[in-house]
Amino acid sequence: MAIKKRVDAELRAETPEKLFPLLRRTGNNSDTLWPQQVDLLREYAAKRVSAKDLAIELPTGTGKTLTGLLIADWRRREGKGRSVFVCPTVQLVRQVVAAADKEGIAVVDLSGPHTMWDPAAKAEYERGRATAVVPYSSIFNVSPKLIDADVLVFDDAHAGEQYVSKAYTVSVSRHSHPAIYSGALEAIAPKLSKERYHQLIQNNPGAGSRELVDSLALAQVDDLLPGLTRALGLFAAEPQSDKVARSAKFAHVAIGGHLGACTLYVSWSKIEVRPVTPPSFENPLFASANQRIYLSATLGTSGELERAFGRPAIRRLHRPANAPSPTSGRRFLVFPHLIPDVDPTQFTRELIATVGKSIIIVPSDREADVAGDTIVPETWTVFRKNDVEDSLDDFAQSTKSVALLANRYDGIDLPGEACRSVTIAGYPGVTNLQERFYASRARSAVVSAERVRSRVVQGIGRCTRGPRDWSVVIVADRETTTYLSRDEVRKTLSADLQSEIEFGLDQSEQSADDVRENIAMFLEQGEDWRDNAETELTKIRASAQQVEPAAAPGLAAAARHEVESLEAMWNGDWRAASEKLHLAATELNSHPIARGYQAVLLFRAAVAMDKSAREAVDAEQGAAADALAAQAVEAAKPATWMTAFLPFAGREIPEPSSMLRSAAQRLSIVVDTVGSAAKLKLSFATMFEGLSQIDHKAYEPALTQLGKFLGADAFKPSGDARTDSAWCWDNEQWITLEAKSEHKTDGVIGVHDTQQVNGHLELVAEDRGVPIPSASAAVMVSPRTVVKREAIVVAGDNSWRLTPADILALATDTERLWEGLQLLRNIKAPEERVGGIADLLRQHLLRPEDIIDRVTTTRIGEV
Repeated sequence: MAIKKRVDAELRAETPEKLFPLLRRTGNNSDTLWPQQVDLLREYAAKRVSAKDLAIELPTGTGKTLTGLLIADWRRREGKGRSVFVCPTVQLVRQVVAAADKEGIAVVDLSGPHTMWDPAAKAEYERGRATAVVPYSSIFNVSPKLIDADVLVFDDAHAGEQYVSKAYTVSVSRHSHPAIYSGALEAIAPKLSKERYHQLIQNNPGAGSRELVDSLALAQVDDLLPGLTRALGLFAAEPQSDKVARSAKFAHVAIGGHLGACTLYVSWSKIEVRPVTPPSFENPLFASANQRIYLSATLGTSGELERAFGRPAIRRLHRPANAPSPTSGRRFLVFPHLIPDVDPTQFTRELIATVGKSIIIVPSDREADVAGDTIVPETWTVFRKNDVEDSLDDFAQSTKSVALLANRYDGIDLPGEACRSVTIAGYPGVTNLQERFYASRARSAVVSAERVRSRVVQGIGRCTRGPRDWSVVIVADRETTTYLSRDEVRKTLSADLQSEIEFGLDQSEQSADDVRENIAMFLEQGEDWRDNAETELTKIRASAQQVEPAAAPGLAAAARHEVESLEAMWNGDWRAASEKLHLAATELNSHPIARGYQAVLLFRAAVAMDKSAREAVDAEQGAAADALAAQAVEAAKPATWMTAFLPFAGREIPEPSSMLRSAAQRLSIVVDTVGSAAKLKLSFATMFEGLSQIDHKAYEPALTQLGKFLGADAFKPSGDARTDSAWCWDNEQWITLEAKSEHKTDGVIGVHDTQQVNGHLELVAEDRGVPIPSASAAVMVSPRTVVKREAIVVAGDNSWRLTPADILALATDTERLWEGLQLLRNIKAPEERVGGIADLLRQHLLRPEDIIDRVTTTRIGEV
């Protein structure tokens, strides 16, 4: 008989929780829902069924995926519409499909190119018979091929920013697409200083110039946009096989009509053009959904989720206040850089070999290559990104192997015997130019702190997916070691993780043999570990208390205004955008730790108001823009990044500051004393020779000479406990430098080192008989980047650290400055040189204000 019969109607339930026992029996179903799943599903059914944007938080390995699948399946069965479950990667799509099949939940895999989708699977989704499981890229692209849905459930939403922003970010690599990079750079060149342009076109710039990131709000440069558009349009002519070019081409289409609402970030190696938050309101599939659910192990409270997905407000679904916190296994953290008298790299390799297998997580492909050469045991099998793109099964079943993955802090599940070791080999502080700009020049790391914290937490938990799992976690790099040594960082983590980190820090300060013994004890998971280590961990856990990160309330309140400002820009309402950004900045008034980000918001508000003033030819709005810019400059201090883009077009250049005049006047005299070009070259060669030495007797005089070349009154104070070199611009700005050039790279910065630095400014003030100027800094120059916990505690708020490489970069830029300064010898009267010298200092970003900015980017106890 050829008649097709209708499928019987699916069972329905009053709530997602009550649907669970009605799911099709597969023989592999979970016996019951966990308490935390029941709590959240009941809260959802009672209060949040109609919420447009809803976030659900459950720790790693405690059932968030099943919770999301049940909600999606329940809404689908209730006839509310189609449902989509969204994963970061194709490998996770496969994993979720397998998990859904195990539970008897109807799903279809719609990953990969839409032309390759199984027509029957596509029809099942479109007729509302199954939930589609797709990667983020199927939602966030120029033309989503899925038809509209009632609910979108985003798994691992804490990692969503990199996947969502990718759809709206045109990334131009100097290495892979040099012609397009060059074209984009030439398009914006008129807005760059001559010296900055020179740095960017060099084939081999200094380390400082290579890492520097400039941020250009494209609303400032209407006349440059056609040239930039032409340059970015060249991606369309690249071969179809070039996946990077294809991604950039589609991103350019997504933002092409709204470049003025975007920001351009430029470094020596890359240019990125993107909106600050994603314009997800333009995405029809995303925007039309009746409900968007964001599942996460680490939601945070600083508005990061709203910024990541471009939503003004996302409600949170919380477990009951008195509900016990679910656990997700035991981690034993080891910090090789804290273990006395060992080579951290060799010890890391030894630990990986001892465990027998490890997943190694690094921030970038470049760092993956380094890790592959240094910490992977010889002859071992190495699985890279492409080897695990579809499945982790081959790695899970292998022995004497590592999975070496770049920027994969989430979406990897290796429970039980699949893998017993995670190696964190690189601090995940920045993954794109916007984050690098925030973390460095803008002093706005606070806005990305939630994201960084999530990466670290997720990376640590890759092999502990359930309460009975256990794994060794090797923190193999200096920066993450210092990051987790900071008390204020640990306190923002769960009590369980706090106790594991503190226990690991304590144990890693013992001898290598003691650490080896503890590792063996942990791997046995016997009575010795339970009776000794677990007892100690319980004690630490009892006193641990999780706190909200500093500035979180202000940042969360600001997020709504930031997202709304982007939509106003997109629609050409620049005045409204400015007002929204000013509101966002105002939310941070009572949070001084977020002052750098407040300055960023104020500057963006100024740019938007100036754009509105130009379009309306409105002098009053122009004055408002100038006032906002002045507030931004003040809030940013000591950062100076925005002065390169001020004043706005048509305004007068302000008079030099008294510090700049002081430096210029001093240099106008020094110009006469340096002698011929050959003699000057010899002086710099001598200085560079000293700065390359370990011996403090050579290093310290070279530091003082560098200060003199920068227009400071530079000297080594006499007397005990004084700084090694003091740079004073009259009594308006001082910098003291403690040279620890004899430090070995693999050591740690200790309490004594830090206390020395703390007191140097006070001693200079005592010697000079005046108070310390507000614009001053005490700086340690050391190759070490690992700081002991006790040293972090005693470090002063105005105590900073640089590496010898940072000093060399400053010296290189100073030598370049003097190529111009020596030409001013032709002007005979020193006082007539002052204006030209001030201009050169401004052009080379070597004003006293710029120097204090450069030397105060990293506090002694920070990363």
